[in-house]
Amino acid sequence: MHTSHLMDIMKELNTLAANPQVISPSKSNKFRKELTSLESGYQGLEIPDNYENVYEALCKKGKETVKTLKGSKDQKDNLSKLEAYVRYLHAAKGDFEGKTQEVNRYHRTFLFTSALFLALSPQYFGFILPAVFFVPIFLGTRGVKNRSINGLYMSLSIVPVALMTSFIWIRYGIYAMSNYQQAVGQVMTDTGRSLGVAKALVTGPPILALLLFVLAGLQAYRGFKNKNLFV
Repeated sequence: MHTSHLMDIMKELNTLAANPQVISPSKSNKFRKELTSLESGYQGLEIPDNYENVYEALCKKGKETVKTLKGSKDQKDNLSKLEAYVRYLHAAKGDFEGKTQEVNRYHRTFLFTSALFLALSPQYFGFILPAVFFVPIFLGTRGVKNRSINGLYMSLSIVPVALMTSFIWIRYGIYAMSNYQQAVGQVMTDTGRSLGVAKALVTGPPILALLLFVLAGLQAYRGFKNKNLFV
C-alpha cells in the first residue's frame, strides 16, 4: 500500500499551519519543517499488510485534524491538535519501518536500571528515595508499554538519581580498592559477617554501580533517540 493519501493530508496540514489565523506564526515554522520532513520520509514508503489498519486510522485522524483546523480559530487548541497528530505520524512511521523493537529494548533497559537503583540506593539514602521513585517507576513501566510520551518522560526521571547512586558507589569502590583491608574490616565490624561476605559487600556494589552507570546512560540514549516512537 502506498502513502499518497497520507501525503496529501500532510500537505494540506502544512498549508493550514502557514495560516496565521490557524496557528501562531511563532509556532508554525517548527511544525511546517517537521511536516515537510515527515512527508519526505513517507515518500516511497510501503505500508506492510499487517499495518494497513494503522495506516487507515492515521488517515482518518488526519482528516479529522484538517477539519478541526479549518473550522477553528483557537490557535492554542489548533496547535495542540497538530502537535498530537505529528507525534502519531512519527510513531506510525516507526511502526511501518519495523522499529517497534526499539521500544522493547528501551523498556528492558529501564527495568534493569530501576532494579539496580532500588538495590543500591538504600545503603546511602535509606528507603526514602527508593520509595519516592517507586510510583514514577510503576507509572513509567505502564506508560512505556502503552508507548505514551508521558510514560517515556516518567521513566527517564530515574536516570539522574541512578547516575547519582552509581557515582557514590563508584567513589566508594575507588576508596575501598585503595584501602581494601581497612574497608573489609569496617564492613565486618558493622555487619558482623564473615570475611568472605565482607569482601563480597566491599567489591560487589561498586561493580554493580558500574553496570548501573552504563545502563542509565544507555537508557537515556535509547529514550531520546527513539522518543518519536511514543505518542
